[in-house]
Amino acid sequence: MRALVRSFRRGLKMNLPALNARQRCFYHCCVRPFTSAEERGFFEGIPGVAGQLYRAERRALHEAVVRRQPAFAFEIGTFNGGGSTYFLTRAFAQLGRGKLVTLEIDPALQAKAAAFYTTQLPTLRPHVEFLLGGSPELFTPFLRQAGAAEFVFLDGAENAEQSLEQYRFFEPWFRPGSVLALHDWNTEKMRLVRALLLQTSRWRETLLLTEPDSIGFAIYERA
Repeated sequence: MRALVRSFRRGLKMNLPALNARQRCFYHCCVRPFTSAEERGFFEGIPGVAGQLYRAERRALHEAVVRRQPAFAFEIGTFNGGGSTYFLTRAFAQLGRGKLVTLEIDPALQAKAAAFYTTQLPTLRPHVEFLLGGSPELFTPFLRQAGAAEFVFLDGAENAEQSLEQYRFFEPWFRPGSVLALHDWNTEKMRLVRALLLQTSRWRETLLLTEPDSIGFAIYERA
């Protein structure tokens, strides 16, 4: 029983799709009725769409966009659009302006996400641009339009060299106040970027989430 309770508590730190059938039943019967609509939104995400990121990570991304109010946010790693893409886009919709530009290398995932937002989330669709490809160079027209990389979220493949290359692409576009969010902060994915950020005074850490609230999530602001 204790193991079951511990497992359920951990699941509540994650997201609804992470719960098994028994845990979902308990959540809907005994937890959801006493949870605010805002908290339910971060935990449940898009009904029927499995989304990544823990609840605290979703909230952190959303709040960072609302606070910074960038013209564009740039995301590497759309997946199916139900995780970070959704919460970043929802933040722009709340602001009533701005747009997420998200890059996905998998053609099937990119097409599915774009079609889903067009047909199922039409109020959010004006606030997101879906790009297909593996190079951050595709962000260049939007960066030129904005004049800066005000908000960047790196969550690509589990490849340290690739993540560093992505960071270096944005480096000339960062300005004081630019926000850099990074998922899988403690894994191989961010090993080289993490080392760089921890050794420089050009960035300051504004948020660090670890277990049990995250598998590793950090937000930095350009000094």
